[in-house]
Amino acid sequence: MQRTIYIDILFCVNFIIDYIILLTVRRFMNISVRRLRLLLGAAAGGLSSFVILLPALPSGLSLILSLAFACTIVGIAFAPLPRALYIRTAAAFFLISFGYCGAMMALLVLFAPSSLIVRNSSVYIDISPLVLIVATVICYVVLHVIIRITGRGESSGTKCKIEISVNGRKLSCTALIDSGSTLCEPFSGDPVIVLSPGLLCEEDFSHGTRLVPYSGVGSSGLLKAVRPDTISVITEEGERKIDGFVANGIQKLAAGIDAILPASAVQ
Repeated sequence: MQRTIYIDILFCVNFIIDYIILLTVRRFMNISVRRLRLLLGAAAGGLSSFVILLPALPSGLSLILSLAFACTIVGIAFAPLPRALYIRTAAAFFLISFGYCGAMMALLVLFAPSSLIVRNSSVYIDISPLVLIVATVICYVVLHVIIRITGRGESSGTKCKIEISVNGRKLSCTALIDSGSTLCEPFSGDPVIVLSPGLLCEEDFSHGTRLVPYSGVGSSGLLKAVRPDTISVITEEGERKIDGFVANGIQKLAAGIDAILPASAVQ
């Protein structure tokens, strides 16, 4: 049975769906980003939905395309991000999208609505825009309630202020509390705060340097780290002193972020 797919409805349906998913991911990962970036990401998602017009693809190739689309959409909506946070954000977007597509497939199997087409991991629903908007808003509210109940987005990805005193010099930075950062000094086990390149100067390492091994996607090596005189973390709950090391990073951090603070340091 042949069905007619209208390009404008296809784009609008997936634009709205991807926008709701991006809003959910932003809340889930607690990332601060302008709404325009989310709209651009959703537009990219709407364009990627045109893959439904192709013949049915092998499941493996469809999965690869879905991953590539997820990485592209997240890059447009949220980049630049620290590499580990970007990977987790792309994974969150992919899993939520995959769950949504799975729900549509279940609906298709159970009720076989003539207005619903699912092919190549893309969804087409021939319904009125008003019904679509109401349905997606309901889904967003449900996901928002789940996030609130599970407590996701309350710590990882939260920004804070840190004040560092090292070798008589004081630094004040905006830090991202990252639950995915497990970097620590190997002998003491103390956490390592990674700063934007160049925030620490050579004089700061004059009273002892530790080499801290790191590894990431596609890179690994050693970071020069030093134990500051004091480290203060300032959040809405107040100020607290922590122990740890600081090191210059090897790549520029996201806009408005000067440091990556392991979540373990403030727990």
